[in-house]
Parts: sequence; structure tokens; C-alpha cells
Amino acid sequence: MRISILSYVTLSSILLSEVSAFVPSQLRGVTTTSIDGSIDTALFGVNRRARRNNKQMQEQGKSRPDSFYDTMSEMDDDGKKKKKGKNMGKGKKGTQGQDNGPSSGGGGEGPGISSGSVADADTGDNSRPAVSKIVIDEATGIERIQQGQYVMDVATRKAVQLSDLGPQYRMAQMFPGVPPEIRDEYRVDWNTVEVPQLVETLRKVAYVPVTDEETGETKMTVPENNKPTDQALDFVTANRDLLGPRMSKVLGRLKLRAQSQMDKEGAIEMRKLWKHFMVIDESLTAPFRQMLSDAEGKVGPNFGNLDLKAFCSGELYERTANYLVLKGMVAHWEKKVRDAEYAENTDETRSNFLDVLMVGDPKRYLPEPPVIFRYNEVVRITLMAQNMTSIFVDTPELYDDLPAEVRFVQAASNIKGGTALRQYMVQEFCPAEEITPEALREGLRRLNVALSNMQIDPYGDLKNVVARLCEAVSVGTDDERDPYIPYLYNLDKDGPGSFETYTFNHDRQSLVRFLDSAKEIQQGGIGPTSGLFDQLSNEATNLFGFGQKADQKAEEEKKKAIKKEVYKVPDRRACGRPHNTGWLSLLGDEELGVGMSSGDPDEDVYESDNWREIISQRQRIGVSK
Repeated sequence: MRISILSYVTLSSILLSEVSAFVPSQLRGVTTTSIDGSIDTALFGVNRRARRNNKQMQEQGKSRPDSFYDTMSEMDDDGKKKKKGKNMGKGKKGTQGQDNGPSSGGGGEGPGISSGSVADADTGDNSRPAVSKIVIDEATGIERIQQGQYVMDVATRKAVQLSDLGPQYRMAQMFPGVPPEIRDEYRVDWNTVEVPQLVETLRKVAYVPVTDEETGETKMTVPENNKPTDQALDFVTANRDLLGPRMSKVLGRLKLRAQSQMDKEGAIEMRKLWKHFMVIDESLTAPFRQMLSDAEGKVGPNFGNLDLKAFCSGELYERTANYLVLKGMVAHWEKKVRDAEYAENTDETRSNFLDVLMVGDPKRYLPEPPVIFRYNEVVRITLMAQNMTSIFVDTPELYDDLPAEVRFVQAASNIKGGTALRQYMVQEFCPAEEITPEALREGLRRLNVALSNMQIDPYGDLKNVVARLCEAVSVGTDDERDPYIPYLYNLDKDGPGSFETYTFNHDRQSLVRFLDSAKEIQQGGIGPTSGLFDQLSNEATNLFGFGQKADQKAEEEKKKAIKKEVYKVPDRRACGRPHNTGWLSLLGDEELGVGMSSGDPDEDVYESDNWREIISQRQRIGVSK
């Protein structure tokens, strides 16, 4: 792919390998033996169970490690560290207060962090593979992703390679663009382009001749190894702001539409094109993800250090990555503050129970929550993150030469109202930056597409901020047009992106059937009692052994009837949809969801059986390897 450093380009993608930079390093993995940090000699000679019980008694009522409360007690209401006395920084050998080297601060008010705090930080990379890979949990048989040390380029299946030619070339990797002549060739006219034209152009640049080994027939389709062509890379890069997740959603809906119409060949080809487009999009983001991963390793261990120049300096691409990590941290914790404020100030009632339940991190309901969720905790972390970001922005050598669209996100955060925002963009920001509003809007859209490829936690909040900003600055312009709307948000069953849905023969023990048969229980009542007598009779029979042979015969007859049973979905949920048409299984078992029936009434497969069979199969594969 040809890349122009001088062309107007913008952000690619931010997918950090871990979320650890968004939690202060002082609050991760640090434990003490007693509340005051000293060693409790009363526990010497006591067995481990007694020690554990004693520690649990000491920790009752505390949801975080002791080090968290020590760190929080050192912060004032503005999120700044309280100044310590002369002897406050001294501690016993091996404690955090030890002076291990010269301070990295040059007059900053942050904690005394040694100059080697970043390089010497234990990130646990020794136990991680070079790149991310899928592994099978030995205990459950469930597949999970094991995070690697480096970001993987999904096109090559290898670790991403950053350029060795200098900082300018890395900026070109971070903000991919194409030369003007390539842009003129592949850039679509947003005022007239329609989705079929986008899909056809993508096919044209992505397809290559592939020969079928069985028939010897050659046809045009996506490469077998999914390695994109230069033309496909140029087309996607030139139109990155116009494609992104919306194009991916449209391709997915077109695949489902062909599948519901029983067009198997069309559905297979659309699925190949859909996956190939996602490979191209993710491949373009890989260098930026790696740079952000490196930036997180700098910002995370230095949380609370207000001397930003000590660890956020560097080349332009490094400082841009550092700022985005800080900005993402602010958006992440500001959302936690809003959630905590709502949860703590809202009384639970029968009417708002689900609303309260869905706000915030659900892990807060665990007996020992592994997350920070209380308002007085999250607000202090948020204040510190805001202070760090503010200092970064107020330092010219760190911030002033960042890409224009990145700095506009910061400037827009201080402006209220869409009209005032657009006036500021047209009358002040763009003239000062010597760019056009059209170029700035394109840069913001590219940034929004890049953030859409991020993990929802923790960068989903920052993505939402940029998405709302893109909508606000596009009001009243040609960029407001969206050809994807008829495909993605059209409720007409004859719409170009619509597909038929249907109901399933869910397992008798499934949660769906349970909810279908559930009846509302009035306050103060005990619910329906129609089946209570039968249940008690069955338990009494099993307890005393009455009529066991007759019951066994009845149970066998019942199982035979279940195999031939066709589940009648309640009308309130069916909404007039057909029942069990089976087109979701048209492309094979790989797309047949667990617990869904393939349409065979004699099929003796239930959700629990599928689950156990898959676990056993995966475990056998893992052992054989």
C-alpha cells in the first residue's frame, strides 16, 4: 500500500492490550499484612486457615486493598497529593516509601516515583505469548483470548512491525493515508454514493481469481489466505471515514438477508466479503494499537505523577498516544462517577429495579468486588486523571503539535451546545489551524471509526464522545447524509437490509421457556399454585418409593412425547413471526447457535447436551495437541 506522509490523515485505531493503565498502579496487586501496613506478629505460628479467617475479620466492610485507602487518604478533595513532611517519604526497607533512586519529578507535586519506575515495572509479560491467541480453559472447556505482549496483524497473523525508518514513517503508520492520485481514484462521492455501489466497488478491488481444487474451475472471490490486495487497502484507506463499523454492519445484514431468502451461494460469498473487510479494517489499525499499548505502559505505572514531561515526552506519535490514553482514562472514570452517583442516590423499587441493576459494573454485586465502584473512590481517581490530562494540555512541548482533530476533541469538551460548537469550529479553530471544516470533519470521522475498533471497556466512553461530536459538527452540511440508514434503521420488512426472523423450538429447561411461562406475582402474594400439589406429590413418591415402576414408564412416555413436541411461542413474543423456518442453519453447524433447533422434530439434542459435548470435544483436542 502506498502511504503519503504529507497527505491529510488522521487516527487509525486504539486497542490496548490491557485495561491496567486505567487503574492506578498504586491500586493494583498491592497488599499488606495488616491495616496499618505493619507485620502482625500475633499471626506467627498460626495455621493458614486461622490466618485467613483473621484477615477476613479485619477486612470486613472494606471493598479494596489497604493500599487503596492509604493512597486515597493522601489525596485532598481536588485529587492532588497532600504534601508530606520531611520524614513521611521514609520507610522500612522494601516498602513503597523507600528511596530507590533519583526522583523523576522536576518540581511536580506528584508522588516520588523513581526514574526507573516505568522500565522496571512488572507487567507480567514473561508469562504472556508474543501475540494474542485463543486458548481453551481446562476447567470449563470455554475458549478465551490470551492477551499477547504485542498486537497481532490479523492479515499476516504475526506481531505488527513498526517502521525502522524514523518517527515520520511511524506517524504514517499511525495515521494511514494515500497519495492524492490514489485518493482521487478511489474516493467516493458521499453526496451521491449508495450502498450497492460501495459493495460492488469493494468486491472489485478485493476479489482475486481462485481455482477450485476439486472442479478445476476458476472464479473471482476473496483470497483464500485473506491477505488483502493493494487495491483493497487503498480503497478502504481512502474511504475509511465513510466505511468502518457501519459498512461492516451492512455487509452482515446483507448476508443474513440472502440467507433468509435461501440464497446459499449468495450468503456464503457475502460472508466471505464481510470477513475480508473486517480483516482489512483491523489490519490498518494494528500499528496504532501497538503504539497505544506502549503508551499505556508509560502512563499506567505513573498515575498520580503530575510531572508529565518526565514520562510523556517523546516523538509526535508517542505523545499523541500518551494523550489519547489520558483522555480515554478521563472519559472512562467520568462514566464511573456518573454511574456511582446514580446507584448511590437512587432508591431501588419494583419499578426501577432493572434500571439500577444495569447501571455501572455488575461485578460490584460480588461478595468481594474486584472493581472500584463506590462514589468516594471513583471521584478521587477521576479528579487525578483530569489533573494529569489538564497538565498535559497546558504543556506546549507535549500538546501543541498534536494532530488537529485530536486537539479539537479537547477544545470541544469546554463548549456547550451544538450551535456554539459549530461556530467555534468555523470561525476560530479551523482558521487558526489553516484547515477547512470539511477536512476537520473527515478527521473526526476517521477518529470515530478508529475508536469503534476498540475494546468497549475501557475506550467505549471516549468513542461515544467522539461519535456525538461528529454528529454535532455535521449538522447542516453535506456530511449529514447517511446512505446506510435505509439498511440499518429501516423497520419496513421490504427494506433493502431487512431479513426474516423466526421463533425457535427452545429446550424445555431453557430460560426462554421459563420466562414465557412466568406469571406476574402480585406484591404480597406467593404466585401461581396450580402445579404445587403435583410437585409435592412427586416429591412424596420419590421419598417413600410409591409407584416407582409406574412413574418410570410414565417418564419414558413423556420423553418420547417431548421429542415430537412443537413449542407454541406465546403470541406476545411471536409478534406474527413464522416458527422454526430453519434458515439460520443454512450455512452449516458453525452458525447454529447453542440451544437452537435445526428444524428436525426428532432431534434429541438439548442445550445442556451441546454444552457438555463441546467441552468434552475441546478438552480431547487440547489433550491430543
